[in-house]
Amino acid sequence: MLVTGGRGFLGSHLCLRLAAMAPQGCEVLSLDNGTRDCFAALGQEAPSALRFIEGDLLHPEQWLAEVGRPSVVVHCAALAGVSTYYKRPTAVLHVNGIGSARLLEALVSLGPELVVNLSTSEVYGPHAEGVRESDLTPVGPVSDPRWSYAASKIFAEHLLFATAREHGLPVVSLRPFNVYGPGQVGEGAVRNFCARAASGEALTVTGDGSPTRAWLFVDDFTRAVLAVAAEASCWGRTYNVGDPKARVSTLELATRINELAKSDVPVEFEPHQGQDVLHRWPCVDALTEATGWRPQVGLNEGLQRTLEFWRA
Repeated sequence: MLVTGGRGFLGSHLCLRLAAMAPQGCEVLSLDNGTRDCFAALGQEAPSALRFIEGDLLHPEQWLAEVGRPSVVVHCAALAGVSTYYKRPTAVLHVNGIGSARLLEALVSLGPELVVNLSTSEVYGPHAEGVRESDLTPVGPVSDPRWSYAASKIFAEHLLFATAREHGLPVVSLRPFNVYGPGQVGEGAVRNFCARAASGEALTVTGDGSPTRAWLFVDDFTRAVLAVAAEASCWGRTYNVGDPKARVSTLELATRINELAKSDVPVEFEPHQGQDVLHRWPCVDALTEATGWRPQVGLNEGLQRTLEFWRA
């Protein structure tokens, strides 16, 4: 089994979970170029069934021979983070779009039994309240570099299903909504707030704090990946994965983390770099009906576990 972006936040959790489940004689391959190393941040030793391969999506010819013929590929590798969209939009489009295209070209010849693609909730554009998989996927204006990420991801998703139709490649795609948890060293409101609360620094809220998000703990995300991979009737479709019940405003999130941390550090405000998404939360009925999956970790429990990670 191959996980691209295996040292990233989602990839590292998936690699650990999959390696722990791997039958004797099987291994999980983590492909990553080292842009981030969330695996090291988790502070866990690599299981014997996990092997790391250094490589870049844009240059599969450099690592393709080393991965052999993986049975399942989980494609997590991407450039993410709001500040990255503004500072390096060209790289975002190249890595997430062209890199995914080169990966899919390589996979057609390898013929895996399944490709699980990670898309994003950003594909629903600036208005995403209770969105379903069949809803439109508008990309925001080109004047705002923020939408380079959504554009790259929806391109990759279209290409995924086009490749599946033309070459018979079994695929399934997930659109995660605001996943958080231990080991997240990139950007994210929960990550930023918990890190600051643990160190006694003021929490910085972008804008006025009114936009709402539905937060999903990383363990529930990994369970969703396993669920769609195990259920062949899911293949050929796209699914939202998130927790609509864990929906709070950014200001409420900061306040709640302060309370859980028993901290009285102030909450400060700073302007947003560009267009913000006022509300983003999914309908996940399709995933639940197809697999029985439901979130199991409530928001307070997940935040507490993330706080403990940053305190450690």
